Amino acid sequence: MMNKQTIDTSSSEQQYNRIIVDASEDSATISSTINTTEIETDPLLDEYQVEPSSAGFFLCSKLHARYTVAIWAFFGFFCLYAMRVNLSVAIVAMVAPQSTLNQSVEACPAAEKNSTKPPTKYEFDWDPSKEGIILGAFFYGYTATQVIGGNLAEKFGAKWIFGGGIFIASILTLLTPVAARIHYKLLIAIRVIIGMASGPAFPSAAALWGKWVPTSERSTVPPAAQTGTSIGIIFTTPLVSIMTENGFIGGWPSAFYVFGIASCIWFICWCFFGFNSPNEHPRISNKERLFLNKHIPPRPSKHRSTPWKKIACCPPVYGLAIMHVCYNYIYYTLLTSLPTYFATILNFNLQQNGFIFALPYFVQFLITIIVGQIVDRLRARKTFSITTLRKTQTIIGTIGTCGFLVAIGYMGCNQFRAVLCCILAVGFLGLQTCGALISHLDIASNYAGTLVGITNTLATIPGFVGPYVVGVITKNNQTIKAWRLIFNISAGVGAFGSLAYCILFNGEEQSWNRIEHENDTNESTNA
Repeated sequence: MMNKQTIDTSSSEQQYNRIIVDASEDSATISSTINTTEIETDPLLDEYQVEPSSAGFFLCSKLHARYTVAIWAFFGFFCLYAMRVNLSVAIVAMVAPQSTLNQSVEACPAAEKNSTKPPTKYEFDWDPSKEGIILGAFFYGYTATQVIGGNLAEKFGAKWIFGGGIFIASILTLLTPVAARIHYKLLIAIRVIIGMASGPAFPSAAALWGKWVPTSERSTVPPAAQTGTSIGIIFTTPLVSIMTENGFIGGWPSAFYVFGIASCIWFICWCFFGFNSPNEHPRISNKERLFLNKHIPPRPSKHRSTPWKKIACCPPVYGLAIMHVCYNYIYYTLLTSLPTYFATILNFNLQQNGFIFALPYFVQFLITIIVGQIVDRLRARKTFSITTLRKTQTIIGTIGTCGFLVAIGYMGCNQFRAVLCCILAVGFLGLQTCGALISHLDIASNYAGTLVGITNTLATIPGFVGPYVVGVITKNNQTIKAWRLIFNISAGVGAFGSLAYCILFNGEEQSWNRIEHENDTNESTNA
């Protein structure tokens, strides 16, 4: 049953008329006229003249409700990636490096290390091939829950799908040191399950953005929230290095205890401050709820079937999927392997490794935020079509990333130049983060969770393929030549993904995303 309430907005600077709002679970309609001239002009500069919510919390009281949700999602992504990358850094202190036994004349001389500390005592002697399997185990589980996670978030809400998965991952992260000491296969099993719990995060977040973020903010708010992944890396890697070197809570196990506990605390906060939609938020202002219901495409009814057949026949989806896979091959290969490259080839010690590994992701964070703002302004002014903007971002990002990846392999033992190329290679990925990787919202915001689930399922395959390839190439062969091959392969994969995206992608909303096509989807129920 519809509940009517009258809102007197005559005192605002916009001189709104008196309006009546019919509020239901998924929609709000305006019964009388409202002067929206100012709202429609430049939404990015005007901030829509919507009052902030009165959430009554230090991070919430001065912000619009949608930004409050985005901030807590940001911290969720922070925790998610802290628990994902902690092993990549901690493993440097856990496992005796093979390069000390199999060093070649093509590796940088160990004499370049500037450390007076006694040699590190390692608990494990896993070879690079085994390390690759352990580092890639997360992604075996991560692949399994993408599509179902996005689909469940669309049908039942993203709050518990997103938050619950991170909470389960946090509990298992706390058990990781025990598992590693019992047997490496148990560690692999734990990482697989952590991957399964983490899998729904991005698809469910996409479903969340579909309900919370207006079209004029889609190159800014979702990427900004998801830069929690980069900030998680930036803070986690040096902190893990410091804790490990100083023996905090036993050394390397602290990498799992600290971030496991932090993620549990985040989940408690998310229970109180995360909401599925504006209409479920108890503290959102009436003006903001009205604005969001007006500027976000209407949601389909919950009984509406997912148009699987139309999705399967949609060329832009294929362009997105190929791009996502190729982007992730670069991203995951660097994410899991750069600490090893810095330690075995460039000879950075553990603490240097952590700080230097964080730098590329800080640059990626900055580029994502800056470029996202620029793109949203261009989109608001209709200077370029969304298709042109997304393809331009992809081309520039690919040229930068692939060019610097190739360059890394030719920097030899020059630490400064090699690190600079790593920073720029990862930094240019930021153009994809606020571009191609949020294109699901452009073409079908109502099914963004499902689309991200589909493309991210495929895109997790590089998560275990990349580390395995690195392990095979570098086994008994930690040399500059071997790593040059690794970087060249990554660059070639990235270039192919960009080409496929530019050929197949079109950023216009797909007809099957619109509510008026709801009846058409019934035929695809059994597809």
